[in-house]
Amino acid sequence: MQHALTLQKLTDLVSADNLITDSYQKAWYCKGFRVGHGDALAVVLPETLLQLWQGLQVCQQNDCIILMQASNTGVTGGSTPHGDDYDRPVIIVSTRKIKGVQVIDNAEQIIAFPGSTLTELEAALAPYNKEPHSVIGSSCIGASVVGGICNNSGGSLLQRGPAFTEKSLFAQITEDGQLLLVNHLGIDLGTAPEEIIANLEAGQYTTGTAPDWAGKIWADDYAAVIKDVAAETPTRFNGNPQYLHDSAGCAGKVIVFAVRLATFDATPQEDTFYIGSNDEQVLLDLRRFLIENLETLPIQAEYIHRNAFRLTLRYARHMFLSIKRLGPAALPGLMRKKALWDARVKKLKLFPANTIDKLIQWGNRVTPSTVAPRLLSWHRRYEHHLMIKLAHDEVASMSRLLTAFFAARNGEWFHCSEAEQQDAFLVRFGVGACTVFYCDYYGINTDDRLIAFDVALRRNDTQWLIHLPPELQSQVLEDSCCGHFFCLVNHQDYILKPGVDGARFKAAVLEYLDQRGAKYPAEHNIGHLYHASQAHQQHFHQLDPTNSCNPGIGKTSKRKHWA
Repeated sequence: MQHALTLQKLTDLVSADNLITDSYQKAWYCKGFRVGHGDALAVVLPETLLQLWQGLQVCQQNDCIILMQASNTGVTGGSTPHGDDYDRPVIIVSTRKIKGVQVIDNAEQIIAFPGSTLTELEAALAPYNKEPHSVIGSSCIGASVVGGICNNSGGSLLQRGPAFTEKSLFAQITEDGQLLLVNHLGIDLGTAPEEIIANLEAGQYTTGTAPDWAGKIWADDYAAVIKDVAAETPTRFNGNPQYLHDSAGCAGKVIVFAVRLATFDATPQEDTFYIGSNDEQVLLDLRRFLIENLETLPIQAEYIHRNAFRLTLRYARHMFLSIKRLGPAALPGLMRKKALWDARVKKLKLFPANTIDKLIQWGNRVTPSTVAPRLLSWHRRYEHHLMIKLAHDEVASMSRLLTAFFAARNGEWFHCSEAEQQDAFLVRFGVGACTVFYCDYYGINTDDRLIAFDVALRRNDTQWLIHLPPELQSQVLEDSCCGHFFCLVNHQDYILKPGVDGARFKAAVLEYLDQRGAKYPAEHNIGHLYHASQAHQQHFHQLDPTNSCNPGIGKTSKRKHWA
C-alpha cells in the first residue's frame, strides 16, 4: 500500500509517461554498461529542475532510496542498482530529460543542468570557438557533464585534468532527514528552493556579485602535476582529497541540479603523430623525453596495445562505423534501442539472451573495417601504439624531437593525415567497449569473468604494462590494454577462462599494484567494483549522513544511517 501511494504521487508529479514500473521498460536503467544490475521500484524521469526537486521530496517523505542516474554510461556500475539487498525501496531518478547549458561570462564559463551531455556542451560552445573539459571518448556515448563531475572523471586532455568544480547547486538529506537545496554556484539566486530553481532556469541572475563567487572551476594545476616526472605519486586518482568537494566526487551521494565549469579556447587545427614500438620501455623513455623538452604539453597522448587494437577491429567495429558514419550524437539512441531489443528477446524466451549481440557480431564479421591502411600496417608490425595529438603550430617541434629520439631506438613514427587521425582516435575509443562486446557475443557474464583495472601509476614508474606472473596469466582468456599515457593512467581488461575465481584473481592483481605504489581507480570512480578509500568514505558520510542516496557505493553499507 505504501509503495502504491509513493508511485501515485510520483505519477501525479511527472505523468504516467515519465514513471516506469514495467520490468521490460526499466531494463535500460537497471543494468550498467559493463557491470552491475538490480531492480528498482520505479524509474522517474523529471523534465524540469522543479519536478526533480518535488520528486526528491516524495522519495524523502516516503523513505525511498534515491539513485541518481544521468546517461548510464559508467563502466563500474555506480549509477544502477546492485543486487537485491537494499533495506528500502529504490527509486532511480533519471535526469536525461533535464537538458540545458547556459553560457556565461563571455563564454569563459558555463552552467550545465544534470541531463546535459558532453556532446551537447560541445555544440553549445562551438559558436564561441570554445571547448569543454572533455571532448573525446565518453562524449561519443552520451556521457553527461554532471556525471563526469560526480565521478571526478579523468578525461584524456593533458592540459585540463580531471573533471572538477567547487561550484554547484545540489540537494542533500541532512542527519535529521530534511531535504535541503544547497546553492554553492556562487550566484545569488534567492533563498527558497522554488525561487532558486526558477531564477536559474530562466537565467535571471548576474555573476560575480555573490560573496562566494570565487572558487576553482577546473583542475588548473594539472599540467604542472604531469610535468613533475620524478614524483613518486600518480597524476590523478579518484580518492584524491584534493578533488573531493561538494558534488565533485560525490558518486551520487547528493543530487546535483547544476554545475559551473570553465571553458577552453578551441584549437584551430589539430595534428596527430602515430608511434609504434615493440618495447614498452622505449615509449616510457619517450614520454619523459617529450614532457621534459616540449614547451607546451600536447593535447592528448593515448596508448593502445596490439591486443586491444585486434579486439576492437573485430568486436567493436559496429561502434567505430556508427560514429564514423552517423556521428557521435547518434550512438546513445542506438544503445538504448539495443537495450530494448535485448529486453524483448529475453521476455520472449524463444532465442538465446544474446541473440542481438550475435547478429551484431555477424555484421561485424562481414563488414569491411574501413580503418586507414597505414594504421592496420602498424598494428601488424608493432605491439605498442602511441598517438600524440597537438596544435598545428607545434608540428615542427614535435617532428624534430621524434627524429632525434628514434635515431638510435626501436620504433617508428608518422604524421597522420586527417583520415588517419580520425580513425586512430575512433579505434582508441572503441577499445573501451571491445571486451564488453566480446563477452556479450560469447555469453560471458561480465560480473564474473570481465575483470577491469583502472590504474593510476606513479609518475616516475619504469613499467607501463601490468606484468602478471605465469600462474595468473594462465587464467586469462583475452586481455586488452589502453590508457592516457602521459598521465600514466592504465586501463587493463582481463577476460578470464571458465572456472577461474574472479575475486581471487582481482585480489592478486591489486596486491601487485599496491606493491608498485599505484592508486585505483584512476578515473572511472569506485562504482560497485572498488572499495571506497577512507577519504571517499569521509566525503560520503558528510554529504549523506542518513545513507539515503546511492547506498552501497564503493562496497559500503546499504543500510539506513550506515548501520
